[in-house]
Amino acid sequence: MLQKLFRLFSRSGVIVPGGATLEEGTARSVDLGDPLAGGKRLILCKTDGEVHVLDARCPHEQGGQIQTGPLEKGKYAICPLHRYLFDPKTGKAEGVACAPARRYKAKRIGDDLEVFV
Repeated sequence: MLQKLFRLFSRSGVIVPGGATLEEGTARSVDLGDPLAGGKRLILCKTDGEVHVLDARCPHEQGGQIQTGPLEKGKYAICPLHRYLFDPKTGKAEGVACAPARRYKAKRIGDDLEVFV
């Protein structure tokens, strides 16, 4: 329990230059380190004027990756392997029994985005 609390309060923010300038209804990926060597690939999604951050891995696993580009219906991130739609605001899968996509807290700093991983 103590370790969980420590991890919660020790999360550091990573600045994503220009992350807050993402076009409405789109998604783009950002690599924090090398995803093949323990780093993370994140997906920035802009809906309703806010940028939300998801882990790029589909929670259904099996190699699925949430894609970049236009959001489905202008508001859903999509895993093309499974055709699952995720609401970037909540991470919840729409219309299927799937765990939510992992979300990360983000804070706008001018045109940049500070993401807490």
